[in-house]
Amino acid sequence: MRLNIAWRLALLAGILAWPDVAARAAHCGAGSYSASCICREQACLPCVRYRVCYQPVVEEQAAVCYRPVYRTVMKECRSVVHRPCYEQCWRECRTTVCKPVWEQYDTVRRYTVCQPVYEQRIKECRYTVQKPCWQEYQVPVRWTTQHPVYEQRVKECRYTVQKPVWQEYQVPVRWQTCRPVYETHVKECRYTVCKPVWQEYQVPVRWQTCKPVYETHCRQVPVTCCQTVVEQRQAVCKSYYCEPVWTEQCYKVCGGEWREERYYCPGPTMTRCCRAPGCWHFDPCTCTSHYCPGPVVSYQVQCPGQWMCKRVWVPREEIRTVRTCQMVRRERCQIVNYNVCKVVPYTVMKTERYTTCRMVVESHCKMVTCRKCVMVPEVCVQRVPYTVCKMVTQQHCKMVTCRRCTYVPQECVQRIPYTVCRMVTQEHCRMETRRKCVMVPEVCVQRIPYTVCRMVPEERCEVVKCMRCKMVPEERCYRVPYTVCRMVPQECVTYKPETTCHYEPYCVTRKVCKLVPVCVPVCP
Repeated sequence: MRLNIAWRLALLAGILAWPDVAARAAHCGAGSYSASCICREQACLPCVRYRVCYQPVVEEQAAVCYRPVYRTVMKECRSVVHRPCYEQCWRECRTTVCKPVWEQYDTVRRYTVCQPVYEQRIKECRYTVQKPCWQEYQVPVRWTTQHPVYEQRVKECRYTVQKPVWQEYQVPVRWQTCRPVYETHVKECRYTVCKPVWQEYQVPVRWQTCKPVYETHCRQVPVTCCQTVVEQRQAVCKSYYCEPVWTEQCYKVCGGEWREERYYCPGPTMTRCCRAPGCWHFDPCTCTSHYCPGPVVSYQVQCPGQWMCKRVWVPREEIRTVRTCQMVRRERCQIVNYNVCKVVPYTVMKTERYTTCRMVVESHCKMVTCRKCVMVPEVCVQRVPYTVCKMVTQQHCKMVTCRRCTYVPQECVQRIPYTVCRMVTQEHCRMETRRKCVMVPEVCVQRIPYTVCRMVPEERCEVVKCMRCKMVPEERCYRVPYTVCRMVPQECVTYKPETTCHYEPYCVTRKVCKLVPVCVPVCP
């Protein structure tokens, strides 16, 4: 510390010892310059102007916000519902229906029928049959039967049941409600608006116009004129006329007629099956005879046919002569005199006046007053009222009566009767008389008659009874069922969740941007 003070005193003494150095250091060293090189711009400071600008500054502000907190409580709700009760009723409906009444009348109907004419024919059919020869013998038949014997028994069945026992108890139900309390506050909002300032200035507007200047001129124009000259000529005129020429032509005409022919259509061939006689075979081991059926034999059977009628077209050709008239074109020539007008052109010179137009350009200028808008910033303050809601909690309590069920075990005994069945075996035997058959082949001849039918047309007439329907109105009555519904009130208890909400404050930091005025130097 002492060394620091001594050093400072020595420095001050040295400065006072040299007065010339101190004189030069005055006015920031401006006195050390020579007087010949100092000018007015070096001695005088420039004139400084300032302009106000707005610089954005971000600040952090703490604000208190409120968030909702929800709580759900089960609330008992009693309501009356209406249950529908349906009843069946009857009502009488009367309607008018049209009852059909049928009337009978006779009409005559003519028709043509084909009456069949049958012819009897016979054909022979040879076939082989097996003639059975029967033999009798006895065979013992043994069988066993089961005879049921029933016995009655009883068994005990023990089981346990749960007997319900109801108990009542009370439970306290607590819930909270929130009542809102509102408070009104006012906050200031500063904002910057730009105010428009209009300035007027003049702008020169230049344009050009064209002025027409007309001039008259003369020129010689050749004009072509026409002169008509008549000249006589001759021409050959041809005319045509038609002369009739008659010709005869033969052509063939195809015709014919329908003729009815009868032909016999045989009946269809059917396949019939029959079983040949079987035979009996004796089994010496079991002393029984077994019957073996014969084979199935199929044969063709011709069904009776019928006479059919069909229409056949018989063609016929005929040659006919037709006389036709044809017009033939003939030519006729004739000389005719006629006059021709000939136009002869000739040229004549004619004086023609015409006007020409040329545009002369003229320049114009005028001053137009214009306006421009300059936006000047201006700070405004707005007071905004806002309301804060605070929830006040309130406690509630009530006693609810509940029931609970407790099951007590109880043992029960049940006697169940049942029946037991056992089967007793019993033997039986009997003698059966059986027959066996031996087949002997034999040839048979069968005469099969069949009928051939042909149809003969025959015209008949008959009286047909017809029915016509007439609708007669008739009133009817019938019972129609309908259902009547009436609502029966019934009380129901339900539990609905009820949610309550209260607001909890918390702190939030926000960033606010402000415009701060700053002076900026502007050199001229």
